[in-house]
Parts: sequence; structure tokens; C-alpha cells
Amino acid sequence: MKKITSQIKFIGGALSLVIIAIVASVIYINQKSKYDSKVINIAGKQRMLTQKISKEIFRLKTAREINLNELNEAEKLFDTNLKDLLEGNIERGIYAPPTKEIKEQLTRVKKLWEPFKKKVDRFKKLITKIEIEKNFVIENNEYLLEISDKVVKKMVEANIDATYIDKAGRQRMLSQRMMYFLLLYLNEGEPKYYRVFYETLHLYDSTLKEFYSDKSVMEKEKLNKILEHNYIFWKEYISHARELIELQGKLNDIVDFVNQFNNVLLNGMDQAVSMYAIYSEKQRTLLEDIENILAMIALVIMFYSFFLIRNIQKHFEEFLEKSKSFVSFDKEEPKICENVDELTIASKRLENFIQRVDKMIIDAQDAIKASEHLTRELSDVSEILEKNAKNIDKSKRVELEKYLDTSEDIAIQSLEDLERSAKLLQKLHENLSNILKKTKK
Repeated sequence: MKKITSQIKFIGGALSLVIIAIVASVIYINQKSKYDSKVINIAGKQRMLTQKISKEIFRLKTAREINLNELNEAEKLFDTNLKDLLEGNIERGIYAPPTKEIKEQLTRVKKLWEPFKKKVDRFKKLITKIEIEKNFVIENNEYLLEISDKVVKKMVEANIDATYIDKAGRQRMLSQRMMYFLLLYLNEGEPKYYRVFYETLHLYDSTLKEFYSDKSVMEKEKLNKILEHNYIFWKEYISHARELIELQGKLNDIVDFVNQFNNVLLNGMDQAVSMYAIYSEKQRTLLEDIENILAMIALVIMFYSFFLIRNIQKHFEEFLEKSKSFVSFDKEEPKICENVDELTIASKRLENFIQRVDKMIIDAQDAIKASEHLTRELSDVSEILEKNAKNIDKSKRVELEKYLDTSEDIAIQSLEDLERSAKLLQKLHENLSNILKKTKK
């Protein structure tokens, strides 16, 4: 059976380790939850950023003033977050993908993001160019109307045929109708508006060329000058209008791509977030199970500690019972009152036992002295026999010497054993005296 002290040490050490493990697991769970929450939050934010980027693209398409700050920030943040989720970022508290499945999903998102990002960058360049072209076309449309109106007035002054005056008057309407359907197309992107715009543009262009190529009209000096100016300005204006339409067509293609691809990117990121959430929940459940197991182990150790305490108490009671039978009272020993507690009884009997040990120490010291005396006498006898051994037969002499040596060894060993026993009895006496002092206190 193990010593009680060894068991107590074992229980204390085991309980300490379990408590440390429980505290460490709680700290780890809290830290893990903190990091998991941060990563899930960032991954979840990516979903929002896909929608914000798409929203900004649709807003900028029809916006009067182009401000790319929101779009640039959203694009940059999505790109940075995706890189940190894939590679990890200690400074931001983002760990690398914890599972192969999450890493593969984030890699798929990256492959989806790369063409999407190229379209977004292309959109930003186009919207900037469109803004320049649009401003020119819108700002100079009034000037085109003004020139067209001057042409009509000059024709009236020059008394030109009414058919020409009617066509010149129609140019004023066409300049505004052209602008109207251009703006409709820029805002809504409907092909029907694009068609009407080009029909109007073609009619204005063909009418102006008809004026410009008619010698009877161009012979008029004042009319020639205004038509010349109208024709030159129209060439510049139409080139900007066509460039605007071409850029808008490319922009519309990008917007259509974003509209279709937006949900694909969103779903990819949504799956990654779900994977992170499932992984975090599994890890937390595992850690909580470990924590519960450690708590059960601690509970078992506590029950065992209770059992051990009960066992110590039982052994102590047995010790008291055995001490009663081990030490008997002398006739002179005064009777102890029945109402004296067991510790006092044990102390009285311990005193009696110490007295007996004292007697044993005295007897041991007497035995040592007797043994020393016998050893000296045996040594004297051996010397006498050795001196007279010459007269004894050789074989008998050898045998006699052997017996003498053995006897001396036994005598010396006995003396040493007695001295050792005396020392042990002395230590026992000291320990018992210390116990007695403590009990009396």
C-alpha cells in the first residue's frame, strides 16, 4: 500500500495540473473566439464589399459628378482582406486558412475576383473618359443650337428658298432631340434610344452636308461664313459624340458583366464565411468537451481526496485502538477518568512507552559494555592460544585459528549491532519525546 503522504502529493499535483489545464483551456477558448470572430467578421465584410463595389458602379454610371473614392476604397479593402485571409496577417490578428477546404474556397474566390477586379479597373478608366466626353457634348450642345439658329436667320436674311429655311429650322430641333436621346441612352442603356440618337445625328449631318454642297447657298457670303463655321464645329462635335457613344457601349458591357458576375463572387465569398463559421463552431465544441472532461477528472480527484481523508481518519482511529492494546498500564499507573479524551489517553500511554524505551536504552548500553568486555577477553584468549599453538598439530592449529577468527568476527559484529541498535533506540526516544511535547501543547 502506498504511503498516505505519497497519495496526498499525487492528488495535489494531479488536481493542480487539471486546474491549470482548465484555466488554460478557458483562456484559449476566449482567445480563439476572439480571433475567430475577427476573421469571420472580415470574411463577412467581403460579402458587403462585393455589393458595395457593384452599387458604386451602377451609381457612377448615371451620376452627374464622378467621385471614385468610395469605389477605390472598397476595391482596395476587398483585395487586402482577401490577401490577408489567404496568407494570414499577424498584425491584424488574422490567421491563415485553418483547413484545406477553406484555403481551396478562398483560392476559388481569388480566381473569381481577378477578372472582376480587371473589369472594375477598366470601368474607372472608361467612366473618367466618358465624363470628359459627356461634359464636352452637353456643354457645347447649346452652342450647336445657337449656330443652327444663326443659320436659319441668315437664310431668312438672304431670302433663301423656304424649303431650305424649313430644313435649317429643323436642325435646331435635331440638335436638341439628339441630346435628349443621347442622355436617355447614357442613363438607361436601351438600344432603342441608341437607334433614335443615331437616326437624329445622321439626319442633322446629311442636312448640313446638303447645305454645304449647294453652290447657290454657299455663294451667299454671310451664309457661307456661318455654314462653314457650323460645318467645322459639327465635325468636332460629332466626333466627341461618337466617342462618347462608343465608350458608353463598352461601359455598359462592363456593367452587364458586373451585374451577372456579382452574385457569383458573392456566393463564393458566402461559402467561405460559412466554412469559417462551421470550423469555429467545431473547434469551440471540441474545446468545451475537453474542458468538461477536465472538470470531470477534477471532480473524480475531489471524490478520491474525500475518500483518502476518510481513510486517514480511519487509520488514525485504528492507531488509537492499537495503542491501547500495545501499551499496558502498570499497577502504579493512576486510573484515568473515563471522560478524558483519547488524545490525553494516548499521551499517557506514550509517556509509559518512552519510559520503557529508556529502560531498553540502558539495557542496550549495559549489553554494549558486556560485549566490549567479552571481546577483550576473547582477544586475550586468542593471544594465549596463538602463543601455545606451536605445540599443537598443524592441522588442528589451522582449524583452531579458524574458529578463533570466526569468534572474533562474531564478537565484533555483535558489538557493532548493539551499538547500532542503541543509536536507533536513542532516535526513537527523541522522536517519541517530540511527539509527546506536541500533544501536550
